[in-house]
Amino acid sequence: MTHIDPMSRRGFLVGLAGTALAVGVAQRVAAAEDHDGDTVTSAQSLRWLRRGNARWVRRDIKRADHTPPYRDITNGQWPIASVVSCADSRVNAESVFDVAQGNLFNVRNAGNVGGDISIGSIEYSVGVLKVPLLVVLGHSSCGAVVAAQRALRTGEMPGGDIDAVVEAIIPAIERLPVNHTLEQAIEANAAHTARLLRRNSRIIDSAVSRGRLRIMSAVYDIRSRRVEFATRGRSIGGM
Repeated sequence: MTHIDPMSRRGFLVGLAGTALAVGVAQRVAAAEDHDGDTVTSAQSLRWLRRGNARWVRRDIKRADHTPPYRDITNGQWPIASVVSCADSRVNAESVFDVAQGNLFNVRNAGNVGGDISIGSIEYSVGVLKVPLLVVLGHSSCGAVVAAQRALRTGEMPGGDIDAVVEAIIPAIERLPVNHTLEQAIEANAAHTARLLRRNSRIIDSAVSRGRLRIMSAVYDIRSRRVEFATRGRSIGGM
């Protein structure tokens, strides 16, 4: 049996660990590109989300970490965006945008609607954590939107507290053409929530008015894995 010098083996392991550390640091530095201290603009945040989703689409997963360099998420949080998304188990914002833990402040509920508790959570991310970007993320095949369409068509509600979700979505789609598609309803619902958040929160409205916050709506297609953001003209305020 070949004898291995313990010192040589130790040197090899130390070298391997050093290489892994160097790679990790390099990846962190690369992911933190364009950082100016702890300040991230909405344009930077949106660019990172778009790039991350492009990686998710082509299945080139990096879990990019945009936490400011030399910050430790065990001691605080520095999210680059706040995301209001559906509670659907197929929609996970960190995966969809290919970012690491601690990069997004998530608010989730069925139908990605904007009730008081959701608004309070978002106000914390805007007023305390100073996120520069707020994204309302709808998704294809949303059951909550389907239920709202059915309620409009038949007058029948699903029952229980699910009714509150449906009632929150109906105003978003009742002005659409009678023959509107599910995709149009999903897009309208996300845009409606985005408008509602600013309208019903002085903290959010003030941040948008001062140019510190940009609000956008978007839709995630579960099949293609792609996120389509609303056009520039339909984004609500921003930097």
